[in-house]
Amino acid sequence: MKSKINTIFLLIVLLAIPKLSLCQINNSSGMSSRMQSILKSTTLYVTDSYGDVYGNPYVDEEFKEGEILFKDSSIYRGISMRLNHNNDQIEFQQDGQILAIPNPEDLISVSFGNHLFTFERYTKGKKVLRSFFEVLVSGKTNLLYRRESIIKREQLPPTEMSGKNYRDYFRTVEDYYIKKEGEPAFLVYKTPKSILKALPDKKIELQQYIDQNKLKIKKEEDMKALVEYYNSIQ
Repeated sequence: MKSKINTIFLLIVLLAIPKLSLCQINNSSGMSSRMQSILKSTTLYVTDSYGDVYGNPYVDEEFKEGEILFKDSSIYRGISMRLNHNNDQIEFQQDGQILAIPNPEDLISVSFGNHLFTFERYTKGKKVLRSFFEVLVSGKTNLLYRRESIIKREQLPPTEMSGKNYRDYFRTVEDYYIKKEGEPAFLVYKTPKSILKALPDKKIELQQYIDQNKLKIKKEEDMKALVEYYNSIQ
């Protein structure tokens, strides 16, 4: 009798295992439902909305395959994306349409091509805003890079071809920011004075590093080297 009960119990366990495994796989992936949710809540962008504007507002105009890491630890890979720095949104293609990823606050990072982006708080005057930044140096202190494209208009001599005496174009502003843990990012400039002011706790060590390596901080690579060194001596 006892042997019969054990056999029945074993059969029940064996039958339950496939169901349990399937449940775990579905719960751990969840990407199908995640992307379905994104697709239902995205804003549609007309592909030729910038047709009359000279230039483009993209980091890379072509869509490039990458991955999205969400704060709930889920990851979506194999999606082709680009960053539009006129509307500050990550765009992707779906069924021939250009859509934008909603709720960027839910993201930890977005990467495609050679770029890594995070959505961070930053200070602008007395305001604290949020935006996508490209991560140049990652650590306890990050060096971030932000682009912003604004549509401007310039006057042109009238021509028979266009019938207009103006041209709209993208004017892109590029800025660098320092981001410390738990704090909004703040603007820095390509000068030793600006970087040393931003990182005052290691001012002496950083000045020595600048002098030894003859850095003028006029290049992005100099800024990256200095922030990487700062992180190494924390």
